[in-house]
Amino acid sequence: MFRKNFIPILVLLFICIFIVQPGTVSEGAFNGLKIWLVNIVPYLFPMSVLSNILLQYNFLYALFERAAFISEKMLKNKYALIPFFISFVSGYPSGAMTVSTMAGLKKINEKEANYLTAFSNVCSFQFIAGAVSFSMLGNFQLYKYIAVSHFAGALLLTALMKAPQPSSSSSKKMRLNYVGFHKAFSTAIYKSVSGILSVGGVIVIFSVFSNFLNHSLSTAAGVLSLSSGVKDIIYSLLVGALEVTNGCSIIASSVALPLSLKLVIINFLISFSGMSVIFQTVAVTNEFDFDINGYIFYKFVQGVISVLVCILMLSVFPIKIY
Repeated sequence: MFRKNFIPILVLLFICIFIVQPGTVSEGAFNGLKIWLVNIVPYLFPMSVLSNILLQYNFLYALFERAAFISEKMLKNKYALIPFFISFVSGYPSGAMTVSTMAGLKKINEKEANYLTAFSNVCSFQFIAGAVSFSMLGNFQLYKYIAVSHFAGALLLTALMKAPQPSSSSSKKMRLNYVGFHKAFSTAIYKSVSGILSVGGVIVIFSVFSNFLNHSLSTAAGVLSLSSGVKDIIYSLLVGALEVTNGCSIIASSVALPLSLKLVIINFLISFSGMSVIFQTVAVTNEFDFDINGYIFYKFVQGVISVLVCILMLSVFPIKIY
């Protein structure tokens, strides 16, 4: 009985907590809106519109079909480079958005869509280099330890995954019906606005949860008298498991931890991506039956791989500055 009603009971519990602490809710919601407006909309929306327009024409598929042997050799799918490239530029969850659009256009089947989403939905290089390395860590050159580890982790993940066989319709050179620019543009705007609003809703609600977690952990740390280093590690991992930006910010600002350990933890957080990004991914994958359990598992594995690559890089190329 309790198991069946676990979710409704949990939601009622959150409603009661939100009523008792409206200030914390408002602060978290405002922070989430700010993240969405400042960090997500300006970068993700334009790229989403442009990529949605491109995906409605045969040109992009024909272009990548010419490099299909590289894509199939490296990533076990001839279209894998399309969502990976778009996600590299725009970040989470644009890779999943692209895969969903491809599934809706019948370019890939459902199993292929889940396979591609697992490794091609990656963090943007701009976020790694600008937001994390430059703004949070204060040294742009540190992007190498994060970007190489993160993207290598995504590529190496494919070696552990069994690629599904493409369907007969997606394996042959299927051509899309021609659409006029006005129709392609209006369709792209509609899909992009729907996706961006869904992403915004997820960011706001998880920002509220993250804010409550922040207050709870601060209280618990004071009661348990944890050392600052241990507190920062636990704090960043728990917060980062919910929302990656806040988790990275916490670990980057720690004065008790060495830089090498900060880079290792940041690599795991960015590759795992956090529950906020995972549910953003759920929100934009409406064109196929998204396997959330498999996705979470593979994102955790990617986090572990990225950590191992980062440790290897730090041992071979130790940080000379600092």
